[in-house]
Formats: sequence, structure tokens, C-alpha cells
Amino acid sequence: MKKLARYLNVEQTSEEIRRLADQLGVTEFAQVRNLEYLSSPYELYPLAPRVHPPLERIVAFAVDMDGTSTTTEPLALHALEYMVRRITGRMDPATWPGLDEQLDHPYVIGSSNFRHTEFLVERYRDQLDYAALRQAFIEAVCWTLANVRDAQRVRDVTRNARACGLGGLLDEPGFRELIQSGTVSADNVGQRVAPFVRRFERVFRCDHSVVLVGAALDIYYARYHAILQRIERGEGRRLSRELLGQSGRRLVEPMPGYDVFLALIKGWLGNDADRLYELLRGELPDHPQLNYTAAELDACRPRIARLAAHFQRQPVKLALVTASIRYEAEAVMPEVVRLVAQRVQHWPISAARKEQIAAHLQDYRAVFAAFVNASDVCEHRLKPHRDLYSLALCQMSVPKSEYRFCVGLEDTEPGIIALRAAGVGCAVALPNRDTSRQDYSAATMVIRGGLPELILLHNLLLSEEVTR
Repeated sequence: MKKLARYLNVEQTSEEIRRLADQLGVTEFAQVRNLEYLSSPYELYPLAPRVHPPLERIVAFAVDMDGTSTTTEPLALHALEYMVRRITGRMDPATWPGLDEQLDHPYVIGSSNFRHTEFLVERYRDQLDYAALRQAFIEAVCWTLANVRDAQRVRDVTRNARACGLGGLLDEPGFRELIQSGTVSADNVGQRVAPFVRRFERVFRCDHSVVLVGAALDIYYARYHAILQRIERGEGRRLSRELLGQSGRRLVEPMPGYDVFLALIKGWLGNDADRLYELLRGELPDHPQLNYTAAELDACRPRIARLAAHFQRQPVKLALVTASIRYEAEAVMPEVVRLVAQRVQHWPISAARKEQIAAHLQDYRAVFAAFVNASDVCEHRLKPHRDLYSLALCQMSVPKSEYRFCVGLEDTEPGIIALRAAGVGCAVALPNRDTSRQDYSAATMVIRGGLPELILLHNLLLSEEVTR
């Protein structure tokens, strides 16, 4: 029986890495930096050999949530920017314009929220306003305990409050009465906690970076989750105008092509698929690198029907994988699946087909063979670590011998590295506006046109012979 752990000295370690590379056929590794509170500065992962399309078959897709399945990336960026404004006291855009697309965005998308916050706290530490931080954190603690029912979130914010010296606040009868009153909202929380801020200002402390990052992270979560609650109340369109200055869309929507992608790979479209060509073509983004002619696109039209027939015979498993916590995933994906069902009703397909697809979409969890989020693993094991995707492959019951027939779809560098570290050699990058500056060197291929291009121009990575 093989030992679970084996001691190796430096020379033995070097030999073991070479042996492992030979055994797995590995020619590439990833060095993944750990969070600051871990003693080891990084982990070293062998990356699965690249599996280049066209593929003989596909048994499963493992797909990221924010920025790949859904449009929620700008919402997360808004909440991170709000957090920085609160802890630095710079709420006025004239004082600080906000997160920088080149200097900030590449480091605050695609990994764990703790890692994103850790980066921003360090970057803006010189501008920290201690009084503003204290006010914002006590507001976040009060709002979270009063409004969030996620046990892990409540546990984390309670632990962080005690670490900041606010155990007395949590035990204060008046504060407990306030959070149980049902009267605390995002709009009035500042006013409601003002007496407690004054009473406990002298005991508040952030003694070291981990405590500071934890407090800032609670401010981020309070903002993000307050917005999610408003979205669940149907305020998505108004919030999009209010927070992002964009009208005509919701903060949470399926990414372009996600609805057709979902129906295709699950084998739900049958002989109605051809009717969706114009819809997909219209969702191709206007990107300078997408210079396909009308004739080239029209030549791709028959692919949709052939793909639909193939997946009707051989539907594949789908995993939803996200570094967002369970509360966020379970707030976002029901809305996304609901909107997919709503869009299907406007598709130019038969009424009978619409009814069948609607039945499949009634339970959003039934759509996914695996539904993996940050709450399923420890904070320090999120992307670019492999754990989320390894868990997804396990939940889908995919044996290691079949990993070469799995496809991973991601919009970020950390996600791509996590996929290949988990054994998925066909790791496809689908950049969007917020992630376009990331380094996709580890990706098997980069598709700038998103899911519509993946379907129309790349035959969903399948060999043409397979789908004929």
C-alpha cells in the first residue's frame, strides 16, 4: 500500500518532480502563490498536457460562473471599489476615480474574494482612513447579522468582529435587539449604528494584515449581498442604471450565448436548433479580432443542427464552478436559469419544444451535474488552486481516464490554471471586457467571441466528422 505522505530531501524532491513529469507526460508547471497567512509562499502544480480540439467526444463541461456563465463580474468589481472607498473615506469620484483597469482589474478578478481584498488593502494601505474603516466595518457587521441567513457568513463576520476587539458590541443587549428588530437596511444602517460606533470606537483595532483584510472583506460582502437581495426583489434593471450607468439590462444575466449553449449540450433542442442561428450570430461581440465575413458565418449555420443532433444522442454533464461563496451562487444562478427560461419563450422554435425546455429549467440545480462554490473548500484553496475543479470532476463521477474528454471554460488566468492543475487539458479562455488584459499563456485556446463564437466557428470544439 502506498504511503499517504513521504519525507523527501531537496535532492529527492528534484528527482520526484522529474519522475512525476515523465509519468504524467507533463511539460508545464504552475507556481501558485499562497495567501499571506500560510507559511509556504507557494504551491507547485504539474499542468495537464494540453488537449487541442477538435475532440473525438466530450463527456463534460466545467464552466466558471462570473464572467463566463453570468454577467456578474461588474457587480463584484463595483463592490470591491465600494469597499476601497469606504476604508479610505473617498466616496466622491472627484477625490478618487475608482479601480484602475490596468493596475487593479487583473488582480481582483478570477481568484478568491480574500485574495482580491488582500491585494487592494495592500495597494491602498497608505490611503487608509481608520475612522472610516471602523464606521464601515461596524455597519457591515450590523447589516450582515440583521439580514443574512447564511450560517458561514454569520460565523465569519462574528469571528472578524471579535478579532477587531468588538466582542463587547456583539454582546451588547441594545445591539442584539437592533439586529433582531427587522428594521436594519442598507439605507439606514449608518444611522442605526452611530451610537454604537461612538461607544466602541476606542476598543476597535486591526492589529495585523489578516484582521484588516477580514474586516475589509466583510464590507465588500455586505455591499455585494445587499445588492443581491435587491436583485432578488426584481430591481436588477434599476440597479444596473444606478450602479453601472447602463440601461436596458440587468446586473445579473446569462452571458451571450449561454442559453443556447445550455440547451445544446443537454440535448434539448432537437430539430429546432437551426432556427437559432440568427440569434447566435447577433450575439457575436463586436471585437476587432473577429473579422469573420458574412459568408464565413453563414457557412457555419448547418453546424447548429448537427451539434443538436449529436448532443441529443450523447448529452454531456455540466458543472458550475465558482470562487463565489454558496450564498452568492445560490442567489445568482436561480436568477440566471430563470432568465434563460424566459428567453427560451421568445426563441423562434416550436411551442412544444419551448414547453419541454421550460420543464428542464424548473429546478436550476437539476441543470448541473456538479454545483461547486467557495463554501465547499477552504478560502486558501480557491482558484488558481485546483480544488474547486477537482471537486467538480469528482461530483460528476468522471474517471481520470476521461479527463482528456472534458472541456473547461473560464474567463480568467487563475481559472485556466486551476482547470489544468485539476487535470483538464482542454482549458478554453473566453475573455470579456473586464478580463481581456489577463495572461492566457496556460490556456489551450483563447476565444475572443465568447460562447457564440465557440458554437458557430469552433463547432463546440468537436470534430466535424463526429457531428456529421
